[in-house]
Formats: sequence, structure tokens, C-alpha cells
Amino acid sequence: MYVYPTDFHLPGGWRWRYAGVGIVHQSNGQTLPLSRSWNRVYLMGGAELGDQFQITGRIWKRISEDAAKDDNPDIADYIGRAEITGRWNLNRDNTLGVTVRNNLRDSGRGSVKLEWLKAIGDPTKSNLRFHTQLFHGYGDTLVDYNRKRTVLSIGLMPRQFLIFFIHTRRQKS
Repeated sequence: MYVYPTDFHLPGGWRWRYAGVGIVHQSNGQTLPLSRSWNRVYLMGGAELGDQFQITGRIWKRISEDAAKDDNPDIADYIGRAEITGRWNLNRDNTLGVTVRNNLRDSGRGSVKLEWLKAIGDPTKSNLRFHTQLFHGYGDTLVDYNRKRTVLSIGLMPRQFLIFFIHTRRQKS
């Protein structure tokens, strides 16, 4: 991944803060028939309005694989080809987020993820946060990327790493 920092002033007080390009490999580490993996190249960028609002976007292209070895040839049709994430720091203790993914095709498949992060204790002394997430759509797991799901997840997160996760799932047939 290459990230180029920027400080370009946009209308309404927004500032474009970075642009980047990258290559990513994502895999669930399983063997067939549960194996799922894919490789992508992507472009990304992010902007902020003060320290209260952030918006980031990514668009990607799947790197083609040999058809005989591809265990999920239609994954981009479900998980998507682009995403936009918005974050709102309500105050020093609470952050709300929304991520929308779309496959950029007529079927309109993708997902929506809503998040709430609540600081535990004084946020200047503790990086621990209560994390609640509601996911609806395709791609909450790689093995079931082509199944529409609604998932509620609750956990604790230090900085950006999830350490404890409880979730429930409701699967649409």
C-alpha cells in the first residue's frame, strides 16, 4: 500500500487528507470446499471536516485468477467493487460510523455496516472502546460471501484491534 498525505482545502471547510493505491490478498485460510480468497488492486482517498467528520472511499478491481483454481469467481458481484465509510465523532467518548459497499452493477448487491464505538473510562488515559456493529448484506464472512445476512456484533476494541467479539446472525434464504 502506498499512501500520499495531502492537505488540499475543499468546499465547506473539508480537507482532502490522503490518497493511495494498494494491493490486497484476502483469504479465510481454509482448504476446499471452504477455501475462499481473492486479490485486488485499489485506489483510496480520505477527507475530514475538523476532528468531527471523516469520509473515506475505496474502489477496487479484482485480479483475475485461473478459472480452474478460482474458488469464488463471482465474489466481486456480491461483496462489491467500491465502498464509502463515514465517521462522526459525536464527542470525545462516542463515534458513529457507516460503511456502504456496492458491486457497481445493476443487481446493486453489497452491504451496509453501522457502528458505534463508546470509550470505556477516560479516553485520554484508556484506548479501550465498547464496539457495537450492525451489518446487513453480502460479505460478512468470506465463506458465505454470496449469502445475504444480518449480523449484530458486540465487543471490546483497543485502538483498532478487536479483542473480544460476540455476534448473532440471521440468514436470509
